Amino acid sequence: MRVRVLILMGAFAPLAACQTAAYQGEASPFMTVPPGSRLILNQELTIPANQVSVHVQNGRVLPGSEVNQYYPSCKLELYSMSETARTVVLQEMTVTRTVQDETTHGALTPRDLVRVAQLGFGLRATLGDQSGPSLHAFSTRMSLRSEKQPDIFRLTCAQWEFPGYGRHVAISEIRRTLEPLFTLRLPAEGG
Repeated sequence: MRVRVLILMGAFAPLAACQTAAYQGEASPFMTVPPGSRLILNQELTIPANQVSVHVQNGRVLPGSEVNQYYPSCKLELYSMSETARTVVLQEMTVTRTVQDETTHGALTPRDLVRVAQLGFGLRATLGDQSGPSLHAFSTRMSLRSEKQPDIFRLTCAQWEFPGYGRHVAISEIRRTLEPLFTLRLPAEGG
């Protein structure tokens, strides 16, 4: 009996090793940006008057209405609002905490379903029906500390997906979303 158990364990060990390897590295949605990571701003950003944030997608600052929420995007946020525009200067910020979260957004409208279908999702729906599947926002929130500008609050990177199919934005995707405006350095990367 023991020999059989050992043989079975030996047969399944390579499978377990492959499964674990899939969850490692910065391409994995299960690896979060660790505290102590540094977010380096490579060019000044302007926060418009009466706003507390700017959105970044594909290395560009975009108005919130132009962000495609089905693809990774990030939002740099300040603590307080101002009646005048503010400049976030070139600097290095430290990630003090990272939290991953899922938020459910209501049922899709027919217009949303058409947009999702254009993105290539296989989804059947009746356009006359006003209810549909809900979407989840898969968010990674990084609390930031800045010596130069203490009003800097956090960086949130997210994308919308269908429940059961979604995943958090991986570190490699966060980097691609932010570059060249920002550089993200993990503690292990030094320099």
